[in-house]
Amino acid sequence: MAAFLLAGCFNNGDSIIYEKLEVNDFDSPPKSTVLTRKEMTNKTLRYTEIKIEKAGEEAARLSVADGFSGLNDHFSSGIVDVIDSEAHKYRAIYIGNDNTVDYIKNNDPKNEYEKVVLELYDAMEEANEKMPYIEFTVVE
Repeated sequence: MAAFLLAGCFNNGDSIIYEKLEVNDFDSPPKSTVLTRKEMTNKTLRYTEIKIEKAGEEAARLSVADGFSGLNDHFSSGIVDVIDSEAHKYRAIYIGNDNTVDYIKNNDPKNEYEKVVLELYDAMEEANEKMPYIEFTVVE
């Protein structure tokens, strides 16, 4: 089981994720600690809050890219809040396919995470962007 999890962490097959986050898929992500993890929206959406051992936007982007790689194997969407070693905060949102959005639209958004996913989806659809949709923002 441990070998499977490690293999998933270093899966470079999702190079489009690295490209959209503007990081190199050959760089190792910084060490991180999961602070919170929630599965919701009929288990199609995962929210994770992590603390990373390095500082800076590039380290946060690399950590997010690593986390989103292989996400579609189990979830169609994800939100990651990253806190770096200097307490800067970042948020990344990933939508890999329509499953989460369809479920939310059919059941009304119930929390802030579902609402954020719908907002990104609507903005990307309006801009005719191709999936996966990824948004990375500096929070503070």
